[in-house]
Amino acid sequence: MAEPARITRRGLVDQVHVTLKGRILDQVHKPDEWLNISALALELGVSSTPVREALARLTAEGLVVASSHVGFTVAPMPAAQWFEDLYTYRLLVEPWAASEMARRRPAEPLADLLAAMAALSGGHYGSAFNEYRSALHADEAFHRAVVDGAGNRVVARSYRDLNPHLHFARLYIARRQDDARVIAEHRVVADAILEGDPARAERDMRAHLDAARARLAGHDDPIQQPRAGGTE
Repeated sequence: MAEPARITRRGLVDQVHVTLKGRILDQVHKPDEWLNISALALELGVSSTPVREALARLTAEGLVVASSHVGFTVAPMPAAQWFEDLYTYRLLVEPWAASEMARRRPAEPLADLLAAMAALSGGHYGSAFNEYRSALHADEAFHRAVVDGAGNRVVARSYRDLNPHLHFARLYIARRQDDARVIAEHRVVADAILEGDPARAERDMRAHLDAARARLAGHDDPIQQPRAGGTE
């Protein structure tokens, strides 16, 4: 009889990391809130070590701030202008990247794009992180595949460092998403890339980002009922 699988320390840190990320995105832990390591460890039934390691990961992702005097706090919500600047960055980078990927059609990023599209099609933008996590990760993987497919390592590195999907997820807590529409917007971009049409890929990516920006501002959201998740 095989022995039951054990949760390794790495696996434990992963679980704590996902739990705390969800709490921050769902605003169980509010912006600027102090995160008491001992209290969190007690609540989660773990030692302080995996909590500390998970918080270090969240610090690297920009959701938590570490201070030698205070410890760990939830990162403040960035100003509206920062999100506008981040969208401007995406509008500069991602349409160009989609065009380049359609022109180059590199094998590994194409495989990543298809895998992300399949995962996104089966995802759901639910009302809490546990419900929309798979869609969030698939959405993020799709856009990263496009940026990677452009073949510029400096741009790909800067995009990963900015981690735009994770931060936009903090804003979408009060926005309900039309799953079918979001998936359809990604699909037309994927189709243009797979068909090797750079001009269409650039145009469709720009249209998707413009639509996402409008939804974020509440200008193109026919469903007013609050709902979390979604990053476009």
